Amino acid sequence: MSPLLIRRRALLAGLLALPLTGLRAAPRQHEEGLPFALTSTAHARALKARVEPAIAEQVLKAARKEAARPVHLMAEVRTGGLLKGEGGREKSQQAQEDWRQARLQALAWRLSGDMAYFEGARQLLLGWSATYQPSFSPVDETELASLLMGFDLIQERLTGVEREQVRAFCRTLAHGYLSDPIKMGGPSTARNNWHSHRIKIGTAAAYVTGEALLIARAKERFLAHVPRNIGAGGVPFDFEQRDALHYTTYSLEPLLTAALMAQAHGDDWYRAPEAQRLAEALAWLAPYAQGKKTHEEFAKSMVPFDRKRAAAGEKGFTGAWERKGAANVYLLAAHFDPAYLPLALELRPPAWALALYGR
Repeated sequence: MSPLLIRRRALLAGLLALPLTGLRAAPRQHEEGLPFALTSTAHARALKARVEPAIAEQVLKAARKEAARPVHLMAEVRTGGLLKGEGGREKSQQAQEDWRQARLQALAWRLSGDMAYFEGARQLLLGWSATYQPSFSPVDETELASLLMGFDLIQERLTGVEREQVRAFCRTLAHGYLSDPIKMGGPSTARNNWHSHRIKIGTAAAYVTGEALLIARAKERFLAHVPRNIGAGGVPFDFEQRDALHYTTYSLEPLLTAALMAQAHGDDWYRAPEAQRLAEALAWLAPYAQGKKTHEEFAKSMVPFDRKRAAAGEKGFTGAWERKGAANVYLLAAHFDPAYLPLALELRPPAWALALYGR
């Protein structure tokens, strides 16, 4: 047993004993055709051979750095509308990092074969899916989609009971995030980045359940939202509302992620007539991402909280937009328009994104 696995097990000892009491173990199975959010079992198995060694090593380095990180299970996660030091924001940020870590540790396992990473991802996935009751606030819970991407990568080594636990959690997520009317948020959140994140979470969850009605509902929500979220000429509502490219990318990235999930299942949401403005928005944003245009962020935002964050000195809420913020947007976009790949690589996406989303 590797030292990494010993440390991980020591730190997480007993985590599953409480939330998972009563689950009966079943033999681990290697199954084809399992429902997934973004990465099929066959594609997951191919990652180690496909990902460039230098990128894989960056992923593994990041995963090793977090090997001894404790788990941060919480009953409620909230960061939206809070400044630093308010309302336990920092604790919730640690919880959100758990969800990203599930994806990172699972990816590290696929790239290395080291079972320490698998066990770390498994503990995070099963701990959260057994205990967490979603609030359906998408700005707080958007990284739950990362948790489900981690599930994709390890699920063939989980027991049938464990997989069903995650799918039950996903049914809750899908029904809540794809509901009509929406469960959380004011009127404008039906048009802005909030709804883009609802759709991302709901789409990931729907695909994990494998239930056709939920998947159809996710597609319906996506196709209805794009023309509400993106105006004529490709100008996003988030830009008009916030005067910020930060929120432009924050809305486009979840929409492209949802479209990539659909593409992985053989459905082309991106090129649907109702979604044509998504391509227009990418073209509108491109000159800023290329550095040909610049933008002073939040100067004319209509949202009072943006002014509070600027006054508090939070990074990114004043000054010129940094174009590297569009790196993942164009990495995702390259799956639909390969002409965007050079721009994506120029912007230097993080290693995990290159490994998971790379072409």
